[in-house]
Amino acid sequence: MELELRHLRVVCRLADTGSVSKAAAALGVSQPSLTAQLHRIEEAVGGSLFERGPNGVVPTPLGRHVLTRSRSMLADMDELIGSSRRHLADSGPLRLGSARTVMFGRWLARLEEALPGREIATQVDSSAAVLTELLAADVLDIAMMGLCEDAYAPPCPPGIREQTMVYPEPFGVALPGSHRLAGADEVKLDELADDVWICPPAGKEDGDLAYLREACEQAGFTPDFRYANLDTTEIEQLIGAGRGICLCAPTVRELPRTVVKPLAGEPLSWRRTLRYRVDNVGQETVDTVHRTFVETYRETIAENSAARPWWSAHSEAHPTVIDPPV
Repeated sequence: MELELRHLRVVCRLADTGSVSKAAAALGVSQPSLTAQLHRIEEAVGGSLFERGPNGVVPTPLGRHVLTRSRSMLADMDELIGSSRRHLADSGPLRLGSARTVMFGRWLARLEEALPGREIATQVDSSAAVLTELLAADVLDIAMMGLCEDAYAPPCPPGIREQTMVYPEPFGVALPGSHRLAGADEVKLDELADDVWICPPAGKEDGDLAYLREACEQAGFTPDFRYANLDTTEIEQLIGAGRGICLCAPTVRELPRTVVKPLAGEPLSWRRTLRYRVDNVGQETVDTVHRTFVETYRETIAENSAARPWWSAHSEAHPTVIDPPV
């Protein structure tokens, strides 16, 4: 019998579990079948690879030698398969996820120009947690999302990498035009203690609310969240009608009967990040997505902030935009 990669995986799984029964269950075969397969492997290499004992199986000296070489060969094969997928990924369809943003249409148009002839399928969701789950489930290849502090943000799953594009991006607050602080240059968080807060657009909880709640409690109050499961249009209508206030990014456009003010001292910030599957998308594509996004971001923030006098007078508090690696 000639040894194949599947045989090497059997040897490694036996060593990792230390038990024939556990290895059989992990490999999805019966214990007698695995035992017979091990005997054939041992015949092929010319000696016993494991010794049975009261606590399971342990490798023999020959087994340790075979294990070392097997792990090295399997790692090389995994890298070969992964690098081959990445090579092909930069020419096939791209499954792009995105948080909801006023920039999305313009960004997508710019990305399609940068990747001519490449099919781009898109999926938009308000929640970074949902986008991360879709990446982990291999539904998306890459996703742009806004993440709050790491203590609250959904963690990066195995096989997913992160590339930051904007950090820090300070939150502002959208107030009704009739609000008592509508004429202020900036707003302190504790000045909003008596206001009703509108939750972010509907989506799976991704840490943003917990992050806001902690910041408010550090400022001396617990925020009154009274509206939830709303989309962006409904939130804008509620603010304009004087029903509540809401956090917003500096890219937010001018809204009817609404003013946007910076939060003094920047008590809240987040980062605009790309998360992507390393086996599905190559670095060249990641950097293209990154570049087109930050180009669109700079344009959008310049246009939407032009009417805010505070913006031009406080350049030190502007978001830090990070270009892709050269």
